[in-house]
Amino acid sequence: MTTLLSQCLRIDLGIPAVQFILATSLVVAALAFWIRGHRSLPGSKWFILGIVFMLWWLATVGFEISSAGKSCKLFWAKAAWPGIVLLPTFWSFFLFEYTLSRPVPRRIVVLCSFVMPAFVFALAATNPLHGLFYSAGTTLRTDAIFPYVYYEHGPYFYFSIAYLYVLTMGCTLIAGRAALRADPSVRSFFVKLFLTTIIPIVSNVLHVGFDFKIFDVDPTPFSFAVSVILIFWLITDRRWIDMNAIARDLFFYNSRDLVFVLDRDGTLHNTNQSARDFITRYDQTLKTPPQDLPAFGPVFRQLIDRTTLPENVDIPHDGKHFVARAYPIALGQGQPLLGWAVAFVDITTQKQTADRAIAAERSQAQFLATVSHELRTPLTAINGSLSLLTNSKAKISDTQADSLMRLMTKNAASLAALVNDLLDTQALASSDFNLNREAGDLQEILGDAIASMATFLPEKNVTLAYSPLDPPVPVFADSVRIRQVIVNVLSNAMKFSDSGTEVGISLKTTADTATIFIKDNGRGIPPNSEDKVFGRFSQIAEGDERKITGSGLGMHISRQIMLQHGGTITYESTLGAGTTFAISIPLDQAA
Repeated sequence: MTTLLSQCLRIDLGIPAVQFILATSLVVAALAFWIRGHRSLPGSKWFILGIVFMLWWLATVGFEISSAGKSCKLFWAKAAWPGIVLLPTFWSFFLFEYTLSRPVPRRIVVLCSFVMPAFVFALAATNPLHGLFYSAGTTLRTDAIFPYVYYEHGPYFYFSIAYLYVLTMGCTLIAGRAALRADPSVRSFFVKLFLTTIIPIVSNVLHVGFDFKIFDVDPTPFSFAVSVILIFWLITDRRWIDMNAIARDLFFYNSRDLVFVLDRDGTLHNTNQSARDFITRYDQTLKTPPQDLPAFGPVFRQLIDRTTLPENVDIPHDGKHFVARAYPIALGQGQPLLGWAVAFVDITTQKQTADRAIAAERSQAQFLATVSHELRTPLTAINGSLSLLTNSKAKISDTQADSLMRLMTKNAASLAALVNDLLDTQALASSDFNLNREAGDLQEILGDAIASMATFLPEKNVTLAYSPLDPPVPVFADSVRIRQVIVNVLSNAMKFSDSGTEVGISLKTTADTATIFIKDNGRGIPPNSEDKVFGRFSQIAEGDERKITGSGLGMHISRQIMLQHGGTITYESTLGAGTTFAISIPLDQAA
């Protein structure tokens, strides 16, 4: 064995085929060295191992070509089998991990990396004992540029080739599946990857089935080298080997922002999918210059003419708001401007949030002003009355003193009601609002609320019209809070009703719900005012109705109370004809 090895260890660099193998090996080795520093490539270790065994295979081919005798050529043909088996194995592993983004199962690694290569190599190495790998028809021929061995293949050879075809077909299916399922932004790469995977398979089929050769030897290692070099060509710009570059491409193609790439003259060179969809709404041919696009055209025109963006960065279009960002493209600092990457960022959500924040701030300022006024009014009346009773007691008659006392009592009640509303609002906001539910009769609660309003605004002479039902209406509720809701709605109905009119009250039930209807004949509520009616810091009243006092908290508190009871409070209104509020609450089914 040692003597045979010493005889066969010669390489003839004068042979053009050997020179070609050496050049190919150097290119592939350089590729392996370059890939070694890119650990972000999925399956990089299998890629490098595949290149190592490709070099093994190429080296054995070079020694086989350089050898003169049949024994040396057969020696190197058998020595090539570790490379022949492990190159497609590691190539398949690389494709598996690269395209599926998960590691090869351990049992597959053990079987295909150790067991099967050792078994196939043992079959080839023991061929002199059984003659079933290369059969007796294997002969040395000298009818070509240099002597070569014509191999007559036996059953063990075809078994080994069948195993390798299963591997290579598997990696082909993996690459094809990746090409079909890939994101559009990277699909072209996976199509190219699929095509490069087919090259060694076609080459080997031609060799085994039709005796196709290169330099009178098996062309498969050369075709694998071609495939690897093609992969190298695909990844030299770091787009497919660098995960950061992949992420940048994915961000560009999948971003919801509209991204345009144009040169210094305004010619459009590329867009992401969002920008493409935007253009196709106006021009299916995608030939509209960016300067003529609706809404964004003036931005492009100023950028091309002045190389700056307009000062007004908020661009409204089609119910959305965009802000423009332009990034100059040049080959380096101080180099001529080539063009721009222009992005139109959708800021609709941010603008809506900002508008809501501004509206909330204004509403809160209005609320504080209203509350301050509502607090100051009763406090002023109370302080004035106390001052008169204290400083001018001798000059005030008993009748005047009684009148001042009634005024203080009324304003103290208003002050207490306002403070209670503020406390309730705070409790609702902090989830400390508790209900004391118990079985009760909604008609009784409604009757108490109506009775409490009998002396409300006597100067307006507003009548409350209500006809009770005969049977009780059972509810499981906090009667104090439900009464508070009814009083809030009744007080609003009476406040906004004209003098001498009537507020109609009715109670209706269904199988599982009771609803109280309160109808006034006032001026009505403008359309789309639900947020103001049930808001915390707002009132509907404008102009002359601003004289109607109130913090604007009652209806907000009422809605929260009904929600916690599993009920609702809604309204229907017609300007100039009045408003009907509906207070619904579930019936007590147990009763």
